[in-house]
Amino acid sequence: MVVDQIGEIAYGIYMLGHRAMPVFLVDGDRPALFDAGLAFLGPLYARQIRQALNDRQPAWCFLTHSHFDHCGAVAYLKIQFPQMKVVCSKKAADVFGRPHAISLISELNHFAAGMAADLGVDPGDTHFEPFGVDATAGEGDRFVISPDLTVRAMETPGHTWDFLSYFIPQRKLLVASEALGTPDETGYIVTDCLVDYDVHYQSMQRLGSLDVETLCLGHIYSCTGSDARRHMAESLAQSRRFRGMVEQFLDAENGHIPAVMKRVKAIEWDGKPGLRQPEPAYVLNLEARVKTVLRKWQATKDSKEYQR
Repeated sequence: MVVDQIGEIAYGIYMLGHRAMPVFLVDGDRPALFDAGLAFLGPLYARQIRQALNDRQPAWCFLTHSHFDHCGAVAYLKIQFPQMKVVCSKKAADVFGRPHAISLISELNHFAAGMAADLGVDPGDTHFEPFGVDATAGEGDRFVISPDLTVRAMETPGHTWDFLSYFIPQRKLLVASEALGTPDETGYIVTDCLVDYDVHYQSMQRLGSLDVETLCLGHIYSCTGSDARRHMAESLAQSRRFRGMVEQFLDAENGHIPAVMKRVKAIEWDGKPGLRQPEPAYVLNLEARVKTVLRKWQATKDSKEYQR
């Protein structure tokens, strides 16, 4: 099943907040929250967390990566739930300790509050604030939710260098966010290889080897059952198609990045219905995605020239 509604998506597993920027909650003796969305959605997240937990507190908040739309409400949620411990990768913790990065995250969360009306949400007056990290996690680290539920951290870079996915084998639950492709409302999957194409593809391959029944993505949808497995396979296939499309456009445009971006944007963003990234954010990410393919395309060209 493809889930596009806020609420319980599988037994004890919840997608909360707003489907554009959801957070995920897994209930247990020590409930676990995954990601913290946008600052202005903090009150909405907190209200729905309380409803799901009957006023108990989450014990953990596991962050997948340091992007502004996945950590925006951490400080607010820590105030609401003082017992909650924040966990992220060592690289993400380093990002959260840099004044320039914090300034950018704050600025982007302020800008994102302008989306509130479009999302049908009251923007309120909740702003991003810096926060402390209670623990860092790396490959294979485990955290106990209940005696029969353990969160396993997996290093899955490619969207960012600081990326962690989280797997709960007892529930066959994978919180992958943008370590896998992100579908829009037409079903088109955006390949989110922002820092390195090959590394992102290898991370997707690794996640694809897991036995998954419930898949939590970064935006808009979650998937269960055969749809979860189908999305994992289709993310790999779409990644290959994206690379081929960009390489074709690079050939046609003699490597001119703005011209390639214009052609890709016409396919992926222009005129698309429903929820989608704000145009400035989409364009910024698109440039990074095109450049990861450009590096492979240029290396192939250089190799061919060398062999002549």
